[in-house]
Amino acid sequence: MTAIMRTNRYLWFALALLGLLGLSSVVVVDEGHQAVIERFGEPQRVVNRFSPGDSNGAGLAFKLPFADQVTLFERGLQGYSLSGQQVRSADEKGLLVDVDVTYRIIDPVRLDLTPGEGEKVDSQLRAILPALLNEKLASRTAGTIVLPGSGGANREILAALDARTRSFGVQVVDVRIGRAMLSDADRALAYQQMQERHDREADAIADESGRKAGEIVAQAQAEAAAIMQASAGRDPEFYEFFKALRNYETLYGDPRRKNAATIVIPPDSAYLKHFNGH
Repeated sequence: MTAIMRTNRYLWFALALLGLLGLSSVVVVDEGHQAVIERFGEPQRVVNRFSPGDSNGAGLAFKLPFADQVTLFERGLQGYSLSGQQVRSADEKGLLVDVDVTYRIIDPVRLDLTPGEGEKVDSQLRAILPALLNEKLASRTAGTIVLPGSGGANREILAALDARTRSFGVQVVDVRIGRAMLSDADRALAYQQMQERHDREADAIADESGRKAGEIVAQAQAEAAAIMQASAGRDPEFYEFFKALRNYETLYGDPRRKNAATIVIPPDSAYLKHFNGH
């Protein structure tokens, strides 16, 4: 009886061991991932590798227990963002830019062999993008960089970045500069320059307005003098009367000059003949 129990125990142990080996020899690869199966550190094959228009590779994959290791990679589009990267524009403005990159893994084996742990793609992009942004944006003015497409810089950055990432199995699908703004120091300088330009323009407008006003007054005075000259020739007596009124206005018309001047003239003066009814 004891021998039978011992035999059954060995049998159950053997069955459990076989079940464990069976489970460790199977891996499930879903539609959203691609798997690299390595044997003693050497890539053997790829399960559900990305291929345009083909998504039939998902399912069960078999591997040797304890000898094979499975590394999963995303199969679809992925994103990476770099925020607050400082660049210098062609007109010497300091800008803080945010960049959004869309990519996909097209060669998981090459990426698997790339040195690094964890988020390999993110670390590679973080190392490449800053220098690439400085290179492509340094030839453009700040006003161009903030426009949609950054004056063609997006396309250039996309092409250059894709050429670099292919070396570790990644295809860059899209690059966008999502935000570009002046740094604090350059923003303060820009506001100061705007204020100075506004003041210069206001002064220029005031000077031009004063000049035009002077021209209008001078023209009006010239026209008035011409009219007076013409009137004097047509009616000398009225002209003499008008001149007397103007002189009187000059002497006594200003309240501030009241009692400031005294005229002593004889009653038969030609100056008073217009006021005496003669």
